[in-house]
Amino acid sequence: MATGGISMERIILLLGESWPLLMQGAVMTAKLWCCASFISLVVGTMWGILRCDRFRVAYVSTFLDGLTFVFRGIPFYVQLLMAYFVVPSIIGMSLSAFMASLISLGLCSAGYVSQIVRGGINAISLGQWEAAQMLGYSQWNTVRYVIMPQALRIVLPALVGECDQLLKSTSVVSAIGVLELTGAGRNIIAQEMNPLAIYTVLALLYLLMSALLALYTQWLERRLSL
Repeated sequence: MATGGISMERIILLLGESWPLLMQGAVMTAKLWCCASFISLVVGTMWGILRCDRFRVAYVSTFLDGLTFVFRGIPFYVQLLMAYFVVPSIIGMSLSAFMASLISLGLCSAGYVSQIVRGGINAISLGQWEAAQMLGYSQWNTVRYVIMPQALRIVLPALVGECDQLLKSTSVVSAIGVLELTGAGRNIIAQEMNPLAIYTVLALLYLLMSALLALYTQWLERRLSL
């Protein structure tokens, strides 16, 4: 049986031969995705807290406002190239392609997470802050134990959407030599000239990772609703 002029047997053989390289790329994508998501959520959440209306710190919050604007305003691809080619020449220290990708992915996404968290915290009514302070909570404990649990329920869909978008952004880092999933697929296609089968497998692997994120989100939503 032929598919677009190529036999099904040939497609199966090609996928079998390409599977180790595709799995290597998938592992790199998952590694970048998990590490960059951690950086994004931790850094972005801290920036969001310090930028909210009730927790602003003189000069620090203003600086973070500017930093968030920069990371959200410059396209990720440009940030990636700057992290790999420009920043090392300024600081006098080279960065590996993986580290440049990880830093640019994490910080670019942190700018968006910061804005999401800031909006979620600002959506909590002033009465919640006042009630916590009347109970003797410090400002930091108010944020940690009273405000953030409520804000998380509000911003969770947006945070999940940002993490999912971060997964898609990993496909760009092959531009500086990181062999992630899309880069591995392109290398195989350049050798075998069969884009249909390879791109179909790439799409299915990305869908699988997105599905795992969706399942984890459903579990987390159930936990938060208890």
